[in-house]
Amino acid sequence: MAGKKKVIRGAPRLRKGAKLTEPSWEGYEKLTGEEFHRKKQGSHSWYYQNFASKDLMPAVWTWMEANGYSKDDVKKVKAANDYTISTTAAITCKMLNAGMPDLYKPAAEYWDSLPGTSGELKPVSIFIKGRIEEALSEGKDKVEQKAIEDAEEQKKAEVKEKYQPSIQDRIRLATYSMSEFIEAAHDDYLDGKIADFKDIKPATKLRQMDCKQPHARMIKASYDDTVKEYEELLNPPKLGKDATDREKDWAQQLKEGYSHLSKTQIKKIYAFYIAVQGACDAIIAESKANRKPRKIAKKSPEQVVSKLKYKVSDDKYAISSIPSWKLVGSSCLVIFNAKTRKLGIYYTSNEDPLGSGREGTGLDVKGTTLLRFDDNKSVSCTLRKPVEQLREVKSLNTRKKFENWFAKLTTTPIKMNGRINAETVLIAAY
Repeated sequence: MAGKKKVIRGAPRLRKGAKLTEPSWEGYEKLTGEEFHRKKQGSHSWYYQNFASKDLMPAVWTWMEANGYSKDDVKKVKAANDYTISTTAAITCKMLNAGMPDLYKPAAEYWDSLPGTSGELKPVSIFIKGRIEEALSEGKDKVEQKAIEDAEEQKKAEVKEKYQPSIQDRIRLATYSMSEFIEAAHDDYLDGKIADFKDIKPATKLRQMDCKQPHARMIKASYDDTVKEYEELLNPPKLGKDATDREKDWAQQLKEGYSHLSKTQIKKIYAFYIAVQGACDAIIAESKANRKPRKIAKKSPEQVVSKLKYKVSDDKYAISSIPSWKLVGSSCLVIFNAKTRKLGIYYTSNEDPLGSGREGTGLDVKGTTLLRFDDNKSVSCTLRKPVEQLREVKSLNTRKKFENWFAKLTTTPIKMNGRINAETVLIAAY
């Protein structure tokens, strides 16, 4: 039909609430229940048609602040999604803020008079508070998560601000100042201020600046490429037919790059850099020579015998071992092999006569092997009547008594090899 305005279905509503005059609730007391009901519906429709949901939400914050909610509550509700509060609740807050009563009695009576309605009309604030409670629950989690993220970001920022250079960075910075005299001497020579480098003593200069091994290593490495270039200038490589274009190009660049120097100057500068690297080598060598050896932590007797395998007890001969750690540092050790029936005594090769526990004295153990024992004095004898003889041995409570008893054995003595095995009973340690 001509002149009919075309309607585009699905087009968004025009939002221009800021340019319109909001519905007024002034004089609502004069309205009948039906008039109030229709005005309320019309106002709701007006806000819905002229405002976007996000533009209506600030009315909720305003209503909350006017009705006893804290700033922290408002912050949590703001963190929740808009749909949790709902557009309807936001419009209702907008109307309440504009002067609409929470509950208008004539409107409630009118509602009751309508056919098909059930239940009495309640204050609109009940609905609003319900939506706010849901938003508070949702927003609380988001606010707490945001606080955690902010704290982590703050921590990262503080760590970044408190950044401290590494040891390598500190060494590198120190080498820059230590190397200044080298660069200055090179420039002075090229400018004609000095005839040669004889008065420059690199080792003395570096020592005066407290140059240590790590500094010297870094300074020496920084001149490796320079020294290599001067070596090639003084002894150019022979480029035959097989030379690559890259090798030829490098040789040409090197020649052109140092063309402003005479051969005498090249020799003197090269010798100076060799002297610098030699000074660095001297400082490195001195540091190694003066370095104190690492002190090895002394192991406790329990740690020394931790891997020793021996027989704790033997029911056949009614004997048991002493605690294995007691043999460490002892002057002699009495052992019995339950399998071969050999009773033996180990004597240390480095006795501590005063019993002061001097380092390196007495018997010692490594793994399952006895150390620091006398090969000639340490012997064993086979017992002919082991049960009876071992009963006598248990009654001997001193080294002297045992040695006198052992000397009376008539079997042939055999030298021992220092091995302690699973059949060895540790009888006594003196």
